Amino acid sequence: MKLFFFCILYTLLGIWAQYFLPSMDFFVPALVVMLQFGFFQAAAWAGLFWMLIHEGTGGLAFGTIILFYAGLLVFFFLGGVFLEISNILFTMFLMLFAAVYKDWIISVMATLQGLYLSCQFCMINILLQAGIYIAAWFITFTLFKKHFLNEPVQRK
Repeated sequence: MKLFFFCILYTLLGIWAQYFLPSMDFFVPALVVMLQFGFFQAAAWAGLFWMLIHEGTGGLAFGTIILFYAGLLVFFFLGGVFLEISNILFTMFLMLFAAVYKDWIISVMATLQGLYLSCQFCMINILLQAGIYIAAWFITFTLFKKHFLNEPVQRK
């Protein structure tokens, strides 16, 4: 039940944050945190819900966010073969990959629709998105571990 409330609360906060920073994604850090703690079923349902939110509000062709989340999951599980998934280095690589990959997917889909995005916009977007991912992951990881995990009490 705590996980359900976490997903609802994070969804509300993510939508609110996207109101102030349009085109930035705030849902990936929570998805990564749930995957790192092994809540695969909850991550699948939350990811599906968040994909529908993104696809419904976006102006690009259907499938952009689905490709993004699929690539993120592939990188997560393939990267988990080589590095420990709770390792901070793995998380930093994952967040950097997600920022670059998101911008690349959006650029490709925009080009297919005949839209053009400037390179300067892309670089600023990548740097801002990477910073948001890392900061949001750190806050989410810390709060999730503190408030939403049921850890056994150790006695001395």
